[in-house]
Amino acid sequence: MALTKTARTIVASASNAAGSQTRGTLDLEAAYGGFLTLKITNGGTGPTTQCEGRVLVAHNATVPTAGSAGTNWKTIYTIGGGTTASAVTEMSMPIDPSIMALEVEFTGNIGQAVTVEAYLSELTSV
Repeated sequence: MALTKTARTIVASASNAAGSQTRGTLDLEAAYGGFLTLKITNGGTGPTTQCEGRVLVAHNATVPTAGSAGTNWKTIYTIGGGTTASAVTEMSMPIDPSIMALEVEFTGNIGQAVTVEAYLSELTSV
């Protein structure tokens, strides 16, 4: 039985400015889950407060507007990028087929921008 897999970009490699948020969402209603990777790269001068990468899910048939944890989005995992100059922090996790909507949020860094990214290898069909 052949599997169909699709590379999905949730957050393309981008600079997350100090004091801001970078978010991306993905509708997984018709998918079978996948494998998620996140990456935070500090600049040559580390931030004074670390950037956090958060993985959130929503129990909605239609993907809600991107936002922090609350009524729609629920945090299932958080990583911190630390404050060391040029540090690279990576994490990965399987995304269960029961998840309906996925969001990745990068936020919290103060003092310096950091580079962030999130990608999913989606299991599209079996």
